[in-house]
Amino acid sequence: MKMFVVNSDVPVGKIDVPAWVLSIPKMLAEAKVKDVKYKSAYCCTPDKKVIVEFESSDKDTLKKGLTTIGMPFTAVMEATKV
Repeated sequence: MKMFVVNSDVPVGKIDVPAWVLSIPKMLAEAKVKDVKYKSAYCCTPDKKVIVEFESSDKDTLKKGLTTIGMPFTAVMEATKV
């Protein structure tokens, strides 16, 4: 599995941003999304931005999974931890 960093805007109407982010693993499981695993996230609440780390087999699989659960994203970048 490869590591990816996703830049996301918080969906309109999501007041409790940390709760929304923490629900991502449940949304992935309920949608039966395969090959996508939530790792961690950083909430930039005042700017309504979220940075989320995922593991996935590839970028297209991750994008498809995010679309399936209705998670918006502005960038999906493969990353290496240093």
